[in-house]
Amino acid sequence: MKSKYLLTVFVVGWCSITALAQVRPDEAVAQIVDREYPSLLELYQHIHAHPELSMHEKATAVRIAEELRKAGFDVTTGVGGNGVVGVLRNGPGPTVLLRTELDALPVKEETGLPYASTVTTKNDDGVADHCQPRTKAGDSGCGHDRIHSRRDHAQCHSGGS
Repeated sequence: MKSKYLLTVFVVGWCSITALAQVRPDEAVAQIVDREYPSLLELYQHIHAHPELSMHEKATAVRIAEELRKAGFDVTTGVGGNGVVGVLRNGPGPTVLLRTELDALPVKEETGLPYASTVTTKNDDGVADHCQPRTKAGDSGCGHDRIHSRRDHAQCHSGGS
């Protein structure tokens, strides 16, 4: 029930804002998507092509922190190791939390994509292995990985901000 209320408030608020701007909501959303899509696609491909294993996501964390700062977030880095927290202040009211995965899995990517990972890295024991973003259902034992891939998490949450 609470989620229906929040959705209704969001839709009414969005319609009010777009009405004041004399732009239809669907046109306003399309304009935002058109404006943001190129940078989000670049981010998606970059994260996919440069994966890092769990607890080694230093460059990924730096990039996500940069993107959040550009979007106006207050950013804290180094949370639990390489974690990044971004807070977008928008006045009083409820806070919305979005969570994402930054790490990749130690498997060889064979997708043939032009931005496919060719990264080979070493695990904590110093053993060399390939490194691939979480791209297929069932890549790990985590339930959320069976639904969303790492690259989709990071890119969608950046876009959502």
